Amino acid sequence: MLEATFQEAYPLALRAAGVRFAGAVAAGRLTADEREDWVQEAALAAWRALPRYSRSRASMRTFVERIVANRFSSLMRVRRRQLSVEALEKHHHELSTLDGIPGLVFRIDVQAVIDSLPERDRRLALAVAEHNVTEAARKLRQSRSTVYLRLRTLRSQFKVAGLGMCNPW
Repeated sequence: MLEATFQEAYPLALRAAGVRFAGAVAAGRLTADEREDWVQEAALAAWRALPRYSRSRASMRTFVERIVANRFSSLMRVRRRQLSVEALEKHHHELSTLDGIPGLVFRIDVQAVIDSLPERDRRLALAVAEHNVTEAARKLRQSRSTVYLRLRTLRSQFKVAGLGMCNPW
C-alpha cells in the first residue's frame, strides 16, 4: 500500500518542489546545484510524511504540495540564517584584519552601548547576539513580538551612538 502511495506521490513532490525551488533560483536566492539537492530533500520529506496521509482529509496532490511548501519554508529560513551569519563573520573578519585597530574600536563602541543599556535591554542585546530572535524570546520568556518591539528601541540607541550601519538584528 505504501509503495503504491509513494509511486503516486513522488512525481507530485518532484513537480511541486521543482516549481517552488526554480522560483528561488530565478530570484537569486539559490544556485542551480542547491536547487537539485533541495528538490530531493523536499521529495524525501514527502516520502517521510506519507504514513500520515489520509484520503479523507486531502487529495494526494494537496498533501504533497503542503509538505513541500513547509519543507521549502524551513530550508529557506535556515538559508537566510546561514547567509546572515556568514555576512556577519565576513564583516567581523574584515574589521579585525585591518591592523586590528578598527575591529577593536568597533568592539569597544558596541560594548559601550551595551554597557549603557538598562539591565533588561542588555540581556536582550546579548541574547540576540548569541541566538536568533525566536530562541532569544524563549530564553527570555517573552513573545517574539515583544522582542521585536524592544529591538526597535535598541536599534535607535545604536544609531544614536553612531553605529547605524551596524544592524546585527
